[in-house]
Amino acid sequence: MEHPHIHCIVTGGGLSSDGQRWVASRNGFFLPVKVMSRLFRGKFLDYLQRSYESGALALPGSVAILQEAESFREFLRGLYRKEWVVYCKPPFKDAEGVLQYLGRYTHRVAISNHRILTLEDGKVSFLWRDYSDGNRNKIMTLDADEFIRRFLLHVLPARFVKIRYYGLLGSRNRKATLIKCRELLGLRSEPITETGFPEPEGQGIPSWQEVLFRVSGIDLSKCPSCREGRMRPKEILWPIRCARAP
Repeated sequence: MEHPHIHCIVTGGGLSSDGQRWVASRNGFFLPVKVMSRLFRGKFLDYLQRSYESGALALPGSVAILQEAESFREFLRGLYRKEWVVYCKPPFKDAEGVLQYLGRYTHRVAISNHRILTLEDGKVSFLWRDYSDGNRNKIMTLDADEFIRRFLLHVLPARFVKIRYYGLLGSRNRKATLIKCRELLGLRSEPITETGFPEPEGQGIPSWQEVLFRVSGIDLSKCPSCREGRMRPKEILWPIRCARAP
């Protein structure tokens, strides 16, 4: 069930050592597919051979013939001769698409409320998408404790930082660095807040709702029922202070 992984945003270039030029990367600089495929093949088969030699690899039933050393070596040679395929998704059309995609992972919990259908008799029923069956939505029912166990797999360990910044976004001079990058790239200069997000003109520092919308595409002002109307604050209801019992 474990699926450890990271999402990274890598800039297609950077500032020169003197900070006066933008050095653009060449096309196809990041993870060439053929190189990655052969590297993955070599690493995978190396670990497979180590498992075989240590006796940790179980070979029952129809693959029991591979328990013989020569048969296993011939099996490995055949795998090395094949061209392996490592799937690489095509790039997003623009930077906004990248941020919206990552925002869905970094600014939400493991499962959205609308996917949870029922909680009855100690069981939880929820929607899930079966990618092996044409991306069809299906219903899964689990015991409540199993549902909670799976949910907690998505809770980060103590002191684990969910988002880290490096390079252009990682230094204490991020604000000045981003302004310099925009100038060198010929982009319209916009005020940059300390968070790294452009600051709307005349509006001051953006609210957390605005930042959430820019990063994840989640618009909290949209009506959750009709998905068309806009919600506006009408009145603030402060909590009632209750007198403490004597």
